[in-house]
Amino acid sequence: MNEQLNELIMIRYLQGTCSPEEKQLFESWLKASEQNRHLFYETRVLWYASRIEYFGSEEQLARALAILTENIRRKGGQHRKKIYLQWGRYAAILIVAMAVAWFFLGQHHFNKNTEAWLTASVKHTDSSKLVVLSDGTRIWLNSNSTISYPRQFLNGTRTVSLQGEAYFDVTHDSSHPFIIHTSNISIKVLGTSFNVQAYPGESQAEAVLIRGKIAIDDSVGNKLAVLAPGQIARFEKGDHKLTVQNVNTDAYTSWRHGQITLGAASLNTIVNKLSELYQVHFSIDPSVTDTIGYNFTFSKRKKVTEVMDMLCFVAPIRYQIQGNEILITRK
Repeated sequence: MNEQLNELIMIRYLQGTCSPEEKQLFESWLKASEQNRHLFYETRVLWYASRIEYFGSEEQLARALAILTENIRRKGGQHRKKIYLQWGRYAAILIVAMAVAWFFLGQHHFNKNTEAWLTASVKHTDSSKLVVLSDGTRIWLNSNSTISYPRQFLNGTRTVSLQGEAYFDVTHDSSHPFIIHTSNISIKVLGTSFNVQAYPGESQAEAVLIRGKIAIDDSVGNKLAVLAPGQIARFEKGDHKLTVQNVNTDAYTSWRHGQITLGAASLNTIVNKLSELYQVHFSIDPSVTDTIGYNFTFSKRKKVTEVMDMLCFVAPIRYQIQGNEILITRK
């Protein structure tokens, strides 16, 4: 599959109705680049949000897909090669899908089992947010994180989509697996507690298992690993490699209680975390060495200056505040 991706193949792939040849073609395109996988993830989120597969009959769905596909192709026009797989196109797809939905709402009734999707998010340094799903599953969202989920789980699987970091305490239901989709990996569970970190801008996605069992798949459904309690799986987005090791899970879940724990972290890693939390820019002088790993814990409730004072106590550095920038120099 080349740059001019056939929209219907993607739609059929999302439905699970494409032929073996189409599936192989689509998965080859998906594996070709990180951009392709990211754009497919965005499309998948929009697909779940619009839920156009819940029209009252197959005929209505076929008509909706025909209208949707025709609008997509018209919007592509002569610039398709340049902008075909850009986020704006997929936002347009969602608009078309919702317009189609409203069209059918005026002439047909949706199936009574249509799922209404909700979104919860936490911004910057806000305290974590607790979300309780219809099945009793509890989800704690960390900073800069968003989760989309149905108001009610009505089908065979319980599916949510995550951008960022969240701690899950999933209600056990062996007949209805719980699936978390992120941009690069999917996690399937029956009933367990675990932490997932999958921020869009970071090079890694990771899952830490506290209790129970989880299976991790890549974005095309290939099984990568099954975790046991006390293990972490790290997925490198660049080379698509996954590693599993034993860890102290407390270090990865302390954020639920307002604590940030970084183990054997470089100065650059610590600074990046502070920049993310406090929305300030850091500049590190070239004379500062960054070859030491620090075990560093601090409260999100502290001011950035208080955290920097703590960091200067354990690392051989000084800092100066210049406007919205913090300059770090060697002590």
